[in-house]
Amino acid sequence: MALANGTPGYTPPTNIRIYRKQHWNFPKIWAEEGDVVWDGESSLATYFSEGIEAPEIVPWGWSPALVHELELAGVPRRYMPDNEMLAKLRLLSSRVSTVPVQQSLGIDVRVCYNIKEVEQCLDLWHQVMMKSPWSSSGKGLMQTDNANWRGWVQRILRLQGAVVVERLIMDKKQDFAMEFWIDEEGVRYQGINVFHTDAHGHFVSNANDVPLDAEEYISSMLHSPRVLTETRDFFLQHLKRMAPWYRGSVGVDMLVTAPSELHPCIEINWRMTMGMVSFLTSANLDR
Repeated sequence: MALANGTPGYTPPTNIRIYRKQHWNFPKIWAEEGDVVWDGESSLATYFSEGIEAPEIVPWGWSPALVHELELAGVPRRYMPDNEMLAKLRLLSSRVSTVPVQQSLGIDVRVCYNIKEVEQCLDLWHQVMMKSPWSSSGKGLMQTDNANWRGWVQRILRLQGAVVVERLIMDKKQDFAMEFWIDEEGVRYQGINVFHTDAHGHFVSNANDVPLDAEEYISSMLHSPRVLTETRDFFLQHLKRMAPWYRGSVGVDMLVTAPSELHPCIEINWRMTMGMVSFLTSANLDR
């Protein structure tokens, strides 16, 4: 949501501020000895004093608002992404950036810039999922069975400039994500994380009840398990080409449909993800 706003002065709504205050120490679950988890309020100036080797800053995700908050906490600007990099990260994090990848995989999806274009998609596909370019945890989603969908679209167009429209998947069986890590050495596949969403596509929790290894579990649901390997190999090649300058965690959300087919790309998350947290906490991350 900070990326959607795009300004240093962004103020989150009350529910997000409360959530952050209650859960700021969440990264302690995977923090290593010597790491400091910031509470969002305390001064950090002592960690960046002259003569001291400054620590690496590893947020859940960068935004102009976070940079501004860290500056107020005493972090020198040179230790954070510059404005050009922040602008690139913002564009990369938009669902609009994912659309060409989805289209190359044969997914029915379009970027719409006015209500007429959305209606054209509805005429073509009959039932659609509409997505705001920026949102969080499966939020920013709307279906045309909601009587208020036109008002929602007009609001998102006014605030974010576009709406991503995709043919609605009626027969979802299981959500999951492929997790990757990108650094100077390239893109590394970390594994599969299975998770649960509600009826509206909102993230609920990681799945802790998977009876098999996650990759075996997803493969067992598919008519052709080979497509899972082919999709993994596609993203190993494509993610680096898509953003050769990016460093960090990437999660590609996917799902299995009831006919045992793979939907290879719901969206790409260029940030830390709950799936990567699962790997970090189980010491499986290869980096």
